[in-house]
Amino acid sequence: MRVSTIETRTYRQRLDPPFRAAWDPVPRALQEATLVIVTADDGSRGYASGGDGLPDRALLERLLRDVDPRRTDTVQRICETVDFHGGRPWAVEIACWDLAGRATGIPLWQILGGRQERLLAYASTGELAGPAERAGRARALRDAGLRALKIRFHHPDWRDDVRVVEAVREAVGGEMEIMVDANQGWRMPGDISPSWDLDTARACAAALQPLGVHWLEEPLSTADVDGYAALAGTTGTRIAAGEMVRHEHEARDLIVRGKVDVIQCDVLFCGGISGCRRIARLAEQLGRTWSPHTWSNGYGLVANLHAACGFSTHPYLEVPYDPPAWSAERRDWVLPFVLEIADDGTIAPPSGPGLGVEPDLDALERWRIA
Repeated sequence: MRVSTIETRTYRQRLDPPFRAAWDPVPRALQEATLVIVTADDGSRGYASGGDGLPDRALLERLLRDVDPRRTDTVQRICETVDFHGGRPWAVEIACWDLAGRATGIPLWQILGGRQERLLAYASTGELAGPAERAGRARALRDAGLRALKIRFHHPDWRDDVRVVEAVREAVGGEMEIMVDANQGWRMPGDISPSWDLDTARACAAALQPLGVHWLEEPLSTADVDGYAALAGTTGTRIAAGEMVRHEHEARDLIVRGKVDVIQCDVLFCGGISGCRRIARLAEQLGRTWSPHTWSNGYGLVANLHAACGFSTHPYLEVPYDPPAWSAERRDWVLPFVLEIADDGTIAPPSGPGLGVEPDLDALERWRIA
């Protein structure tokens, strides 16, 4: 088996009403997805999606043509050289993993180590909401069987965000784990608002500690590795970071020097599946965990879910889900199915070989723009 071609198909769907993401000053009226299709010389295909297009498609096709997609380390190293000079190429690496899994007839999570068949889903909320609204949504999630949720911060005064957490804790008691995302790690293009300083991060961590949050995520800029180290030394609250890091050395710095408890790099954004597996192993060696970011689209969630079931030591996985604003149908629109959370609050990868997803290309044509 050898790589023959790499194709992309881009789709766009209108969001009505728009989605008001906490991390984006501009409400989102559209969502786009680029499906990457890697075809082998025997006609078999592997699929992936979740990154911001594939600007280096022609270069990747030239470099990977005639490479056996089952040589996953070789594929990863080639993608790494392209990543250094251009766009994030990791959907290609994941599509090659999908090809390799299809060739063996085995689900990808088993190929990757088969550590666990299911993970606890935490509902990753996306909108800002006041205390009463967020508490009501939390109760609905609890009643649906979920055992954890993540609350996003971004009110002008972080103390108002803490009041939301207080209301949620009062509403669900000890029945749900609560993660908190401070949204300070990075900014959308054009958003030049400053990140928190160390004193603010410390004050917020101290305010959250009596509420028993599972972690405080990205309370500082991702580049502030020394700040993370200083924060880790003064709080008993678990710290998570690194969801948008681009290179493995950035993730290593956050683990080793920054002493973060949970590293969150996404297989679509940093090193692909092979790179994130190395990062997860390093975290495990140091008594930390890898639990990936998954906010891209349904394909990105599936890829990270397979990887997490394969080699993560963390019991929870991020599942973007904040109804009614962000439904499972909105999240999974490029998939031929909706990835369901079970009644017991767990989530499992699709059961077929590779990623276990066979896209309905005909159905997607109505949204195709390129």
